[in-house]
Amino acid sequence: MANTAIPIQLAYAVTYNGMVVPFITLHHADGTPELGQIDTNRVSWCITEARCQLCAQPLTEAAVLMARPQDFGQGYVPEPAQHPWCAAYAIKACPMLSGRLPRHRDRTRPQRRQCTLSSAYWCGRSESPSVDAIVRSGRAATPWYSVRFPMAEYEVKMTARKGPRGISLALVNAKIRLVSWGDPDKTDLGRVLVYSLPTPEAGGGG
Repeated sequence: MANTAIPIQLAYAVTYNGMVVPFITLHHADGTPELGQIDTNRVSWCITEARCQLCAQPLTEAAVLMARPQDFGQGYVPEPAQHPWCAAYAIKACPMLSGRLPRHRDRTRPQRRQCTLSSAYWCGRSESPSVDAIVRSGRAATPWYSVRFPMAEYEVKMTARKGPRGISLALVNAKIRLVSWGDPDKTDLGRVLVYSLPTPEAGGGG
């Protein structure tokens, strides 16, 4: 597939193999991005400082969250929001959001690789997968929704001791759109019905 056109707002962004590297991406010690892996420190910073997960710039008037049915069930999204134009790019460029990946990657073990600085040097930046990543590991792709909302409704959900849990989905003026349908199981289908989320049969609108 041809590389997705990069919007003018991201012309300065760091790229890798023709794709913009999201700011929250985990990097190896040699600077190589591990696309699909997140740096938990950067995630926390973006959430608390209301920054875009793709470009790290401040979110201003409106923001977009990428949410799964289970996120609506728990009432928050565990990853940072994005600018509308950054989200539009991510939906086209990301294999999972675009529907090009039928299954989630295997995250049952920490991802480690040999860095290019030395043939004997093993990267120490690899992080253990989160509970959420382990649960999703190897499963069929779930539905993804874009949730656009005004920044006036931006609210961080906090944990008791470990900092930000995510961004609240208790939104009044949100516009929800189906991004990719995946292959939802019975649990996700139930959530779609309970929360009146858009479906392919409904035209994906929200």
